[in-house]
Amino acid sequence: MASSSSSPFSYLTLSPLPPPPLSSSSSSPSSLFSMLPSRPLSSSASAVAAPARTAAAAAAAPAAALYGGDRPLDTQTLIIAVAVVAAVSLSLFLGFKGDPLPCDRCAGNGGTKCVFCTDGKMKQETGLVDCRVCRGAGLILCKKCGGSGYSRRL
Repeated sequence: MASSSSSPFSYLTLSPLPPPPLSSSSSSPSSLFSMLPSRPLSSSASAVAAPARTAAAAAAAPAAALYGGDRPLDTQTLIIAVAVVAAVSLSLFLGFKGDPLPCDRCAGNGGTKCVFCTDGKMKQETGLVDCRVCRGAGLILCKKCGGSGYSRRL
């Protein structure tokens, strides 16, 4: 081996420069940044920038232009975007629809209390059995609203 500078591993033999000593006068942030080594930017840094897209290419793929330029639109992003749009549209639709109106016939109760039983059970010789009129609900359901108590369906 001739010299350490001609060796292919010459960067391993050089010792790094020791860090500068910290003193109380260099505690300001501007002096700390001045201690950092500075590197000039090479001319190849400008070649790394993405090429400019033409207007025709942006018009041909509007979703890709909105998403992020040259990156492809992946399936997970598409599924999440559709789910968000569906949730927001459903929320807006139900919000603009208004509050449901209570039923005129049952006044929002869903029916009337059953007079043939007590809490949905009837006394017979065999003991307590479900009421045949209200079928154990304790309430005779309103025919107009179907027991929901609202005249307008959601």
